[in-house]
Amino acid sequence: MERKGIYILIVGLLVVILLTNVVGTTFSIFGVANKTVKGEEIQILPKGTLIFNNPGAIKVGYVNAGDTLDTKKFTVSGKTDNSDNFPYVVNFNVENTYPDGVLYYTVNADNTSSNGTTFQSSSLPVAIPTGTSTIEIGSGTFAGPVRNAKHTYTITIYRAEGTEASGESSFSGELDVTQGS
Repeated sequence: MERKGIYILIVGLLVVILLTNVVGTTFSIFGVANKTVKGEEIQILPKGTLIFNNPGAIKVGYVNAGDTLDTKKFTVSGKTDNSDNFPYVVNFNVENTYPDGVLYYTVNADNTSSNGTTFQSSSLPVAIPTGTSTIEIGSGTFAGPVRNAKHTYTITIYRAEGTEASGESSFSGELDVTQGS
């Protein structure tokens, strides 16, 4: 009789361990959602992996008309075994106290791995609005399946010539990447 009780206890524990492993594995596979990537690698299933080489935040006080606030180079890399396209979106989260029409940005794109499509370079300056906002810089796509595809971008933020702003104006911004749809 005593052996039968131990046998039931061991079988019960094995069932609990098995259920815990199955539930944990299922959650880890299906629980990963569309996430923002800020300088680290995040697995986005079932599509693949995005790696964003974050150039760091941009923080600038007052600059003279015609001056460049900052130039940042950043890379978006993709890896997927899926044969579908792997889209992504680059956003620019900004806090700008300069008046409208004073700050602008341009972006240069380079498809360094010749895979997929980058978003278009902006040879014409794009205005950065006053206040706190998220600006969609553009969206690109990697063509799957792919290993270590890279798209490299350079963003330049500058103050237009002949513009008026107070000496207390400031700007801060940070780039981030999300998986597109």
